[in-house]
Amino acid sequence: MPQTIARAGGAIIAMEILLDHEQDCPVPDGYILVENEVDFLRLATSGQSLLIRGRELCAWAEGFYSLRNLPVRVVESPGIALRRFFPELTNEQAKEIAQKIGKNFVSSDELSPVYILDACFPKDYPLWHGKPSLEHAAHWLLWWLGHHPTPAEKTILEKFASIMEQCAEDETVKSLYQATNAENAKVLLWQWLGAERPFMRDMKEFPVKLPPQWLQELKQVWMKRIVDSQGAFFAEMKFFPLPSDLRQEFAHLAAEYYLKNPHRLDRTVLGDIQLFVSHKIFSELEKHLPPSEPSTLPEEESAVLAWFEKEYFPYRRWQATYGDENSRQIVLKHAHNFIRWLLKHYPLWLLGGENIAYQKSARLTINSSDMVIFCIILDGLPVWDASVLLQEISRVSRLTLLTKSYTFTTLPTVTEFAKEALLRGVPPNFTGQTPFLGETLPDNRSPKRHLRDVQPGQVIFWRVEQPDKAYHFEQEDKREKKIFSELQTIVREIEEVVNTTPDNIHLNIFITSDHGRLMNSHSPRQLPLEEGMQAHGRVAWKSCERAFPETGFVIYEKDGWIELDGERFGMRQNHCFRIAWNESCFNSSNGYEAYPHGGLFPEEVIVPWLVFERDAATPELDISISGEGEANMSSKVFISILNSSRMSLECQEIEISGENYLGKITAHKEIPPLDKVIFQEILAPWPSKIIERNLTAKVTFTLPNGKIYTQNVTPDLKVQILYQQSDDLLKDLL
Repeated sequence: MPQTIARAGGAIIAMEILLDHEQDCPVPDGYILVENEVDFLRLATSGQSLLIRGRELCAWAEGFYSLRNLPVRVVESPGIALRRFFPELTNEQAKEIAQKIGKNFVSSDELSPVYILDACFPKDYPLWHGKPSLEHAAHWLLWWLGHHPTPAEKTILEKFASIMEQCAEDETVKSLYQATNAENAKVLLWQWLGAERPFMRDMKEFPVKLPPQWLQELKQVWMKRIVDSQGAFFAEMKFFPLPSDLRQEFAHLAAEYYLKNPHRLDRTVLGDIQLFVSHKIFSELEKHLPPSEPSTLPEEESAVLAWFEKEYFPYRRWQATYGDENSRQIVLKHAHNFIRWLLKHYPLWLLGGENIAYQKSARLTINSSDMVIFCIILDGLPVWDASVLLQEISRVSRLTLLTKSYTFTTLPTVTEFAKEALLRGVPPNFTGQTPFLGETLPDNRSPKRHLRDVQPGQVIFWRVEQPDKAYHFEQEDKREKKIFSELQTIVREIEEVVNTTPDNIHLNIFITSDHGRLMNSHSPRQLPLEEGMQAHGRVAWKSCERAFPETGFVIYEKDGWIELDGERFGMRQNHCFRIAWNESCFNSSNGYEAYPHGGLFPEEVIVPWLVFERDAATPELDISISGEGEANMSSKVFISILNSSRMSLECQEIEISGENYLGKITAHKEIPPLDKVIFQEILAPWPSKIIERNLTAKVTFTLPNGKIYTQNVTPDLKVQILYQQSDDLLKDLL
């Protein structure tokens, strides 16, 4: 017990004075009971610890010690104090709580709900001492699902919830503390997670991991809704704020349903599922829904990358698994058109552009003075493995995907040429005399030690031999598992870097590859090598003085290859290169090669370019929505979105609501980082004049990692009045 220090005759004495106004506290060991003035005068300065009983005597003692600047402590029996602070408690309930407190007497400041709950549920100390927040409220709901408090304990819990609700600043958080029993807690939790209506669509993502028991029950409820709606529930939940782990669970349930009911599958649903399921599951779904043939190749570079992502690669992926000879010929047609387009543009890019991967890596050093850039070059990472990598990285809680994009890699598409170009920021014919762009870590050495002492402005490259090594050397029946294992190892290394790099460092992580791969598991080794040529997969080269036309290349379709002037394509001076025209490899031996590279097919040349930020802030958007139209008709809405963040987004939907009014606009508009986009859409029906000033708008965005972000806006929508009656009735008749 705390002690009072007093002086008597120059000597320091230790004592504690307890004041028992209600005369119901037992005398603690080591204390002397004082019940009258005589005993008080005799013992007041004795230096002994006293328990003083009675209101009048306590008042006298308090004044006595106050004049001497000596503290006293007012105590009560727990039962009396509990009934005074919590009048809802019965005598029996107060005794129950008093037993759990386990003290003979208490100070008045000890009987807070937090103090009592600490005694009743000591293992849940963090919950009782936490501050109101979305995460704390989530733990509050889950706590109720795992506990069965007595009526006495429930009284204290209700008082605690009331205090938390009053202290919470956010209205949505306040509403969660209204749960004071298991039934209400489960209803709120299920509404938050999209399992019970009305759904909490404006709530942020559930911030804690759902215990296995409740995850299993949640999945059962979700599946019932998916089945009952014949799959429509999956589309309904597209913009629901689920965290990544629950979004993946939900997508797997939808995939299971559509595998049993493929006749209800469409391309929109398939695209939404793709972000969250494995390539194997997605491939099984896609078998039932072949993609359309790609459209004509566009001319502009960014349009070609979009064509690759949305049209060519989905068709190529389906063809490689399920296609026939006709679909293979379609792929060859589009691949050959791409090759001709690439060979036409590539020499121009070398003169000064930003389309080739080494040009993008060279720009990493620009405007990086306030951050550390960690660039990871995975050897031979194809776009299909990049999707797996993204799913695994989504579990690293501190990393946010800012940009998911693609770029054209350096020619030829083999490590010997392309990786050095990335590390030095120049084409292969200049790598020999150009220093590295930044510190370059050895292949496959853990990078976390190197980033413990980094300083802003540093650019660090990490070379990783995988997954290329697994593709080349792993047995066919073990290859897929080995690649997945290697990608998981890489993600663990990335997470260690995220957690060990000093928190005061602004850390951005870039992930790319030196080359892609041909999507063909059995590429025939049938292209002959000319004497003196070196070869790797689908490319061969040697020193030569061969004459080339002005274009710098010649296509020999019958022979099955293209010849390129190495100098014109920045590959190597005084060299000529032969690159496969179809799906074959250069090799003197027979047989096949799985997923080779070195060629010019889109999936070999186009590689992922992923940008992550540690502890990224919420996107910073300035949004305005304006327009003028006639009530109940359709009219144009003008939308302006200024994105001052480094994150790219896609505006998906704009929902405008008012009293008895709801208007939705489907947008699908890309919002680049550090940019302003202005566009227009049609709103129908237009709101009426009576609710013109009371409209609200919710703008929904998809982040690069598939997560949903919403922002509320007050729209400026005006209602046209085509005819308005005058107060002067005679004037209207003139």
